[in-house]
Amino acid sequence: MKLSVSCVRGPLFAFVLACVTALPATSYADSHGAAAPVGVEEGRTRFNRGVDLYKEGNFHGALAEFRAAFAAAPSYRIHYNLGQTLYQLQDYAGAVRALDQYLAEGRDKLDADRIKDVEGDLAKLRPRIAKITFVVNVPNPEVTVDDEPRGTLENQELFVSGGRHRIAVTAPGYQTENRALDIAGAQQLELKFDLKPISTAAAADSRPQPLARPLVVAKRRTPFYIGAMATLVLGAGTGISAILASRRQSDYGKALGVVDNARGIDEARRATRSTALVADVFGGATVLAAGLTLIAYALTSGTERVTTTAASAAPRRPNWVPVVGPSSVGARCTF
Repeated sequence: MKLSVSCVRGPLFAFVLACVTALPATSYADSHGAAAPVGVEEGRTRFNRGVDLYKEGNFHGALAEFRAAFAAAPSYRIHYNLGQTLYQLQDYAGAVRALDQYLAEGRDKLDADRIKDVEGDLAKLRPRIAKITFVVNVPNPEVTVDDEPRGTLENQELFVSGGRHRIAVTAPGYQTENRALDIAGAQQLELKFDLKPISTAAAADSRPQPLARPLVVAKRRTPFYIGAMATLVLGAGTGISAILASRRQSDYGKALGVVDNARGIDEARRATRSTALVADVFGGATVLAAGLTLIAYALTSGTERVTTTAASAAPRRPNWVPVVGPSSVGARCTF
């Protein structure tokens, strides 16, 4: 190629670029006689800006300006500048397309030396590109290469530069299929794509999805805790009533030692019997509560499977467990 990074040399480079790509305002009108003056002026402004950016090494910016210049006032001459800029960006396939179009549209306006130079450039570039043949199960699929749309594949062929590429193929009503490939220059590849209808994916997505999943959790021990607390209270009542009954028994023994104390003996006897009866009732209730508590513990021990979801699972709350010992009473809390 005549224009490369190594050939950028101040005024000499500017002179060469001006000579090979000079685009006077009249050239737009000459190529398309009906071009509007506003379009011609914008095209000339953007073209000159693209030349400046190219000389500065901002090839992406230059490419955007050259394309905008062509859109404002199309001219076959701009294809040459596009080809040179795409070459600098290592988009060899794009450079070949631009230079081929330059010759196709302007061959009858170019001299033999210019045609020979461009054909020499094309001879250097063609070995750096690969041809991909697409075999797709739908007609005229749309192709994107490295996020750049390439339109529909009417002839099922596409040329790309050697290197790593992301290729996406889709069609209206079908899912997009993506591939990443390392492609060498001068290769001829055949890629097969079997696109799936979007309706198939929609049907798959519409299938009932499980809203809950089983979790293994510990069984609730609320009955056991209630029984334990009741046993604790009744046990305390039994102890208190037993102490009172013991005192009444002592009072009754003292009353028997008093002479002519029949009335006191009767009262002490009744008090002793009452407190003993209360102690017996508390004791029986304590035994019953203890038995029921043991049954509740046996029924609530272990784990069970429940259905819940992560979103609906309630946060864990403190778990208070009563603790009763021979000489102490308390509670244990777990989180």
